[in-house]
Amino acid sequence: MILKKIWPFLVLLALGLIQVAVYYPQLPETLAVHFNWRGDPNGWSSRETFFFIEIGLLTLLTLVAIFAPIWSFRPGMRFHLPNKQFWFAAERKAETIAWIESSYRKIFLSSMVLMLLVCEHVLRANLGAPVQIDSGLLRLALAVYFFLVFLLLVSLFRRFRKTNIPH
Repeated sequence: MILKKIWPFLVLLALGLIQVAVYYPQLPETLAVHFNWRGDPNGWSSRETFFFIEIGLLTLLTLVAIFAPIWSFRPGMRFHLPNKQFWFAAERKAETIAWIESSYRKIFLSSMVLMLLVCEHVLRANLGAPVQIDSGLLRLALAVYFFLVFLLLVSLFRRFRKTNIPH
């Protein structure tokens, strides 16, 4: 059951490891890792540090996605939800927890996809001369990400608003 929930995270983590394997030998020792809005580099890092941070963050997001629902719903946890007694009543508790866990997974998966896309653009930029990133594509990726987060928050508020509760 747990594998069914985490396999997408493991796939994205594997894609990050593939990124390391493919790009590491091709890149210079020092990488441009931060860019201004025009796409010009203005921050640098060692190749090892860049990949360590990328894989570390992907691993952390995977672990948080696995354990956040467990942590949130442990006995004694003060999970804040409007009309908590209604939503966590015996007949709705399993459905409520499943919906919230699914929302956690969507946020973390979206974050991992965004991270992989940004890393891909940074790595490709470092293979070119001069080093420059297509900031328009990154802005589009960020806009899509924040739109998805917005939609998820709207669905959260709509699902758990007070008017959903029958009187």
